[in-house]
Amino acid sequence: MDAVVLILSDARGVYIPRDFLTDNHNKIVWEHCAAWGLTGENVNQWHMAAQPDSEFYWEDWEWILNNAKYTTKEGDVYHLCQDGDLWALCYDKMTNEEKERFGMEVEHD
Repeated sequence: MDAVVLILSDARGVYIPRDFLTDNHNKIVWEHCAAWGLTGENVNQWHMAAQPDSEFYWEDWEWILNNAKYTTKEGDVYHLCQDGDLWALCYDKMTNEEKERFGMEVEHD
């Protein structure tokens, strides 16, 4: 996988959290969620992010952005980042230019 992966376009607007968690029928895709570390053990922190009318929609989405991690078979760890679009970022594989693009501090020689 590339270091920077576009998951969802900002064209989805306020539905990015829901669309990240659910299928085309708005049912939570448990395998996908589990791959990102969203499990039954922490369901109280993220489950309402699949429901745009939920009182805690944005708070639960913020929890997901801060806690979800996906690890590839090779051991690369991806974190979520939303800057309008939703991205998966592997910090260890990112170039300095990619890091700067996402507002991360970069050490220059």
